[in-house]
Amino acid sequence: MKLDFLESGILEDFKQAISDHDDFLIHKYSNFGGKNKMNVIFSARDWIHIVVNGMPNVNIYHENDDIQSINVMQFIHLIDLLTESIQQIYRVLYNQKNYNLIKDTSIFKKGISDDKYFSHLRASFAAHPVNLTSVDGSESEFKYFASWSTKHGTGDLSVYLYSNKPGEPDRELSISFELLVKYAKKRYLLLKEFVKEIERQEKEYNKKWSKVLIKIENDPLQHLLILNEENQIRFGSYGYKEVINELIGLFQAPMTFPTDNELYINFLNKLRPAIKEIHQNLQNMNVLDLSIYPYPNTYTVKKLQILRYDLEKFSEYFANPYKYRDSLAVYHLNRLIKEGILPEYASLDMDICDLRLLYYTWLEKHGASIVTPISNNAIINDKVEIIIIDDIYE
Repeated sequence: MKLDFLESGILEDFKQAISDHDDFLIHKYSNFGGKNKMNVIFSARDWIHIVVNGMPNVNIYHENDDIQSINVMQFIHLIDLLTESIQQIYRVLYNQKNYNLIKDTSIFKKGISDDKYFSHLRASFAAHPVNLTSVDGSESEFKYFASWSTKHGTGDLSVYLYSNKPGEPDRELSISFELLVKYAKKRYLLLKEFVKEIERQEKEYNKKWSKVLIKIENDPLQHLLILNEENQIRFGSYGYKEVINELIGLFQAPMTFPTDNELYINFLNKLRPAIKEIHQNLQNMNVLDLSIYPYPNTYTVKKLQILRYDLEKFSEYFANPYKYRDSLAVYHLNRLIKEGILPEYASLDMDICDLRLLYYTWLEKHGASIVTPISNNAIINDKVEIIIIDDIYE
């Protein structure tokens, strides 16, 4: 009997559901009631992976009695690990203390729950067979001690329980491998329900927030500040947080340039459709590629490709101006000025927002594109009511 009864596809579907909905799950469960419950899901998922992939390598029919006993211990511990992981995921997703099979008696049919009886088997054959508090899984005032395991009982493997009560006869306790497999499979199959529950929760969440209208401001910067707040509420650190912050930095630039103001104003005007798209996508709870991004794509411009290293190194300055404000940043800036990519008045002494606006504007002037080559912004989740915003800045 090869222990490959846990279909790997079920686990893979669950792992894929976590991946597909990770932004939503992390936003909801990374701080749920003051606790990071997303880490519970991650941990349980990883250990279930170990159980599913490790279980087939356990030989519970080994010819050597001692090795078989050890292997059965491992088999039981793996089932215990699987069950506990399933319970933990259930507690998180359904926000309940106990999972739905806590009182189930359909497998062992011993008058107590299957979980309690499995715990008794685990104690007797694996966890602490020399220090038992029960002979049948129910509470007792006496202590019991298991013999070594043997194949010569009524089940696949048996132990005899000795009591510390004088005169009490020894009791046989047997396990059925088939029933243990059924017990494990029934709990493992809950992963299918977890996939449906994750999908249900995100759909419900998106539907709720799609009905909460986002305020529109005529001023682009004020509008972006509203969108930044809405993104935090709806998606946390995900969604459009990065691009919104990038746009905020550009639109709040003081524009203290000695010349070329019209060039910068035109560049900012080209970015306004991105604000409209972000608003519409946040309103409809869809995180899709935008048709326009503020950072120009230099890869298709031959002249800019020749200076790719300088562009990359100088771009690092914006990520951390204090860290990269050294001779290297000055060197790469001067290289870009010398090659005519940036104007002569570009300087690290400029306001950081002005310098970023200058940098992006001049890259776009030299042919770098802010338009996304292939955009999926036409893809709409038809399960959420779509609200079209068509009058921004008009």
